[in-house]
Amino acid sequence: MTALLAGCGEAPARSFAAVPVNRPVTLVPVSSSPPATPAPSPAAGLSATPSDFAGCRDGDCEARVRAGDTIPIDPGLGVDEISVVGLRGDAARIAFTGTSTVVDGANTSISRSCYNDRCRVRGALTISTSRPGRIGDVGLRLTRVEGDSALLVLQPAAGE
Repeated sequence: MTALLAGCGEAPARSFAAVPVNRPVTLVPVSSSPPATPAPSPAAGLSATPSDFAGCRDGDCEARVRAGDTIPIDPGLGVDEISVVGLRGDAARIAFTGTSTVVDGANTSISRSCYNDRCRVRGALTISTSRPGRIGDVGLRLTRVEGDSALLVLQPAAGE
């Protein structure tokens, strides 16, 4: 079933840090003085700004997310950004914008508009801990949901 979506802007909620899967991340303290103890792992729930999702731009990372978080993705992967619309039980509702109509997940909806041979795709899908998803060349997997946050894994999608 295909449905048309109307876009509306929402202010992002407090974000959690993204942790790249295949490469180390260096956290820079906000203050000029060094921390007295080592900083906790971002996956352990360290508060972060949306810019901390920059490690996900290549579509290969692990991120602790909340409803309202938006993750920018390299448009060459067919998706420009992924937004967490909501979390419920063991599932997450994900909205996206991009160019790819290759989308897989539960309750999927997409709309496509073209102007002068430039097409844009908007859509949404639901993924859960038992059902991964895909948008363009980015695979989405939800490893766990804990209260108002979830651990979302982005990785290159297997070609079909």
